[in-house]
Amino acid sequence: MKKITILILLTMLYSCSSSFAVESSDISGLSLEECLNIALENHPSLRKSKGATRAAKASLEKVKSSNRMTVSMSGTAKRNGDYKAWDNGANDGGLSITASKTLYDTGVNRLNREIQTENLKGAYEDERLTQTSVAATAKRAYYDLVLKILNRDVQREKLHNLEEHLKTAKGIYEVGNSPFIDVTKAESDVAGARVAVLQSENDIAVSQESLKVAMGVSDYDTFNLFLSTKLYLPQPADTIEQLLETALADRADYRKILHKIKSDELQIKVAARGNAATIKGQLSNTFSKSERTQSNTDYIASVTVNIPIEDGGETKANVEAARAQLDQDMADEEALKQNISSKVRSASLSLANAIERVKSSEMTVKYSEENLSLAQGRYEVGVGDALEVSDAVSTLASSRYTLYQALYDAQVARADLDEALGHLPIELERD
Repeated sequence: MKKITILILLTMLYSCSSSFAVESSDISGLSLEECLNIALENHPSLRKSKGATRAAKASLEKVKSSNRMTVSMSGTAKRNGDYKAWDNGANDGGLSITASKTLYDTGVNRLNREIQTENLKGAYEDERLTQTSVAATAKRAYYDLVLKILNRDVQREKLHNLEEHLKTAKGIYEVGNSPFIDVTKAESDVAGARVAVLQSENDIAVSQESLKVAMGVSDYDTFNLFLSTKLYLPQPADTIEQLLETALADRADYRKILHKIKSDELQIKVAARGNAATIKGQLSNTFSKSERTQSNTDYIASVTVNIPIEDGGETKANVEAARAQLDQDMADEEALKQNISSKVRSASLSLANAIERVKSSEMTVKYSEENLSLAQGRYEVGVGDALEVSDAVSTLASSRYTLYQALYDAQVARADLDEALGHLPIELERD
């Protein structure tokens, strides 16, 4: 990959947000928004959820069609006669057209249509739920790769600093102002830093594959990420109560279970009418013709009334089963409420904590840079030791990574909060 030049800017916006930008003048590729859009267009789970929605639509149409008029036609053609005198036989034929329709079913079909409508609404909510989950997963994977790239650059900077220290140690040793152990210690540190750089490169490759899976694609061979994306860190503006109210209004899985409960209530009514009377009407027109007789056309109109008298307790059992299902789904609703509350609270607290860590970590990086500069100066003039420089290099690398980790944690917490609220990532919502 191309070498990344990292500029760190921490800017507090006026009243609603703060932002941290990692910028590069030598990077081109997919931005976060592009990755999210690719995921929402290609992920297999979205195709699956769309298929479930189509199936729910078909089920609704099937119920609607069951109460519409049906028309059927049948025809016959035959030859009558003695097989020994086949030529003396006669040709007969007939055509029958029958139309039938349920005239009255105590509202069962209407209730079934309402049930399937609720199921269809639930399928739409399930599709929305899949979208929010896919987008949140893709965002986490994107920033995990960003973090791995930043860590690689931290390790490269550490290696560079240790190599410079090794050059200095060799120079001071050669003029007799330091022991050889300073050189061997510096060489050991450089070797370890090189291993860390190689490991960070491997971590990037692994993270790239994870991002591909999260995006639902396999034809993107490389990811040169556009790292000037700003990491928005909004200050908590809403109270937990307001967030919870928003989540219960917007969460697709909660809305889905409400549709399921409504469907259960309707199913109880359907089950209770299992032995209710039904009335069906039928109209037939039959035309027959024979070479031996005159043609005949018959019309038959009929009304059939079916009144079940005893069903052996089947209706009672179906009602009890429907009520039991309603009880289960109401319990699931209460459990989901608790789960939503826990996720919203956790994500909100994590976001607030990460924002504070970003602020303090920036100052730690500044102090670590100053400390390294002092340690290098002290060692060069002979009043410091090599271990002090080595520790200062490691401390600077650690403080930089701590800052990047805090930024990553903030983005993950933001993704968790958006998902807990039932929203797409804030970057897409902003568009």
